[in-house]
Amino acid sequence: MKKAWLLLLLASSACAENSAPTGNFMSGTKLYAGASIGTGQQGDTCNDPFFNGACDDADGAWKLFGGARFDPMFGAEVAYNQLGKTSKSGTSGGSAASMSNALSGISLSGVGYVPVTPEIEAFGKAGVVMWDRETTQTSAGATTSSKADGTSPLLGGGAQYRLNDNLHLRGEWEHMFNVGSDSAYETDADLYSVGLMYSTL
Repeated sequence: MKKAWLLLLLASSACAENSAPTGNFMSGTKLYAGASIGTGQQGDTCNDPFFNGACDDADGAWKLFGGARFDPMFGAEVAYNQLGKTSKSGTSGGSAASMSNALSGISLSGVGYVPVTPEIEAFGKAGVVMWDRETTQTSAGATTSSKADGTSPLLGGGAQYRLNDNLHLRGEWEHMFNVGSDSAYETDADLYSVGLMYSTL
């Protein structure tokens, strides 16, 4: 994961040096696509008063995304989010227990943009995520697996830097509410990521 972050930053620096931004930041309607890597966190994974042991509520995460800018201020975006797997291992009620919980989802969002400089703009997004959860749990010597899916609200925000006419560096945070709701594994989830985006003129 550290190597992937380093390669991404080096590629971004090279593009910034070799191709300075020119012209207006926005030039009509445009389409874009990109990929990001980062960290996924499931906030309530470790909130179990009956559990004692080691717990990790974050994992490496990635996303693929694409969208359309209808005008300089508004657009829409779709993304596939892989938030990774959280786990814990220890005892619960005096018995050995362990659990792993993997989350992924497809999100649909409306996006609003605010220019900061000719090369930088901030953005906010609101929408929904259609999530899938896979859980494996061991307790008192018995192992069980379960799956669930559903739809939950999503909010997020971030900023992007224009490296050249087509390439942007993007950093963002997304919060997904009640992912895994109507199950014993309900949790809010966060995705912190940085990535590269290619946009049409």
